[in-house]
Order: sequence, then structure tokens, then C-alpha cells
Amino acid sequence: MENIRTKLGRRVRDLRTRRKWSQEKLGEQANLHSTYIGGIERGERNVSLLNLAKLSEAFDITLAELLHFSESEKDRDEKAIQALIAGEDELALAFYSAFCQKCQSLKRFRELKALAPPPNGSLSST
Repeated sequence: MENIRTKLGRRVRDLRTRRKWSQEKLGEQANLHSTYIGGIERGERNVSLLNLAKLSEAFDITLAELLHFSESEKDRDEKAIQALIAGEDELALAFYSAFCQKCQSLKRFRELKALAPPPNGSLSST
């Protein structure tokens, strides 16, 4: 089971980056030091209830919402890319090439495709 501190850190980082806040900005909003925010995001800190309340207030969400550990957008995107790789590689590559030419998804798709085993156990390369 994944460590609760790691889950909290991932959640805080996700909420912070969605707002396009730096760790310093979140620290200011929550009245916490930016190095402490970094420690939370890396799963190194055992965060007190008081500091959880400060974070939820800074994000303008309830404590329950702060502690709702669902998949992050990045994780969902990664899974979607992997599902495309498992299917029609050429169709997926054409899609990403047409609509995401300079996006990180295309770069990540190409990285994952290079690591994926050949379809049907084939040893031929494209």
C-alpha cells in the first residue's frame, strides 16, 4: 500500500500546480515555509492537523477535499497514452502528431513506444 505521506504530497503538488503556484506562493498562502511545502510534496513530512487545515484554507477547499486521493491528471494522461500504445500505435502517433506536435504528451508517447515490446511478439522494428 502506498504511503499516506506520499499520497498527500502528490495531492498537494497537484493542487498547487493546477493553480500555477510555486512552493513559495503556497507557503505564503498557508503561512508555512516553502522548504516545509517541498518536504510535504516529497512525502517526507508527517503533517499535523493544524498544518493540513492551513493547506486546505490556502487552497480554499475543505479538509476532506484535501485528503481525497484520486488519480492525478498526469496519472490519467499517462494511462490513456499507455492504452493507445497497446492498441493502434500508428493511429495514436498520427493523432498526437496532428494535435499535439509540441506537447509533452507526444514526447511521452514516443518515449513509452520505444520501451514497449513489439506487437504480437514480432522482432521487427519500425
